Amino acid sequence: MNTKFTQIIAAYVPSPSSRTALKHARDLAQRHDANITVLNVNPEKSPAGQVKSEVEEIMADSNVHFIILEKKGKPYKEVLALEKELEADLIVMGTHGSKDRDPDWIGGNAFKVLSASRCPVITFTPDHKNDGFKNIVLPIADASETRQKVPLTVTLAKAYNATVHIAIVNKNEDPSVINTLKIYAGQAEGYCIDHGVDFTYKEIYNKNISEACVDYANEIGADLISIMSERESPTGFFMGHYAQQLVNKSNISVLTMHVKNTRIAGGGGY
Repeated sequence: MNTKFTQIIAAYVPSPSSRTALKHARDLAQRHDANITVLNVNPEKSPAGQVKSEVEEIMADSNVHFIILEKKGKPYKEVLALEKELEADLIVMGTHGSKDRDPDWIGGNAFKVLSASRCPVITFTPDHKNDGFKNIVLPIADASETRQKVPLTVTLAKAYNATVHIAIVNKNEDPSVINTLKIYAGQAEGYCIDHGVDFTYKEIYNKNISEACVDYANEIGADLISIMSERESPTGFFMGHYAQQLVNKSNISVLTMHVKNTRIAGGGGY
């Protein structure tokens, strides 16, 4: 998993969550010496000049190189096409646009971006208050691929001096499964130690895994949840069941990464 950003796409519509997403893209770009492409799809739906004015205000105090692109079409298609064109390594976007302009953003366009993108995506909620990240939940699931998200999660935590909250999440307490999960969690702990990142450890057993993760994140005041999501399907639009539930239900921002170089049938993607 790449932990260095060079090309960041910020999908933008006039909304609190989009503004939050762009502010964090700016901060990440400064830390990684990356470029930002701000993408506004169907600009005619916003008052003339509003997007340009908002973006320039947000970027005014930084030395980050950015451009604003305006496209017409289906937002998710334009985001994915730009990702491919730029070979982008991060997409940021808000989970909710204007209720009048984009009433089904997370249920439609954002879901398809999360499902089909090749690079990590951070979705910011309107409730995201912190500058950067202070507490990041790292769920550990019963799949070896769950470990692929550890390097990027720890890199973000180190950049922001955040704590990583490692959480085993599973439906039951089957001894053989729990033993495997504890091994994966121990490896994540070791990665945190090696990189000088603070961490905590928690075991969560709940039939509704996505709900349990969100509840735990709220309990500790987390501002980011880091998950894996499969991207293998005939249509290209597929997220693991639990990952889809979590992104749709979460009032906390989510970092979604995709499984690399492997094929998974079903599963939760955490």
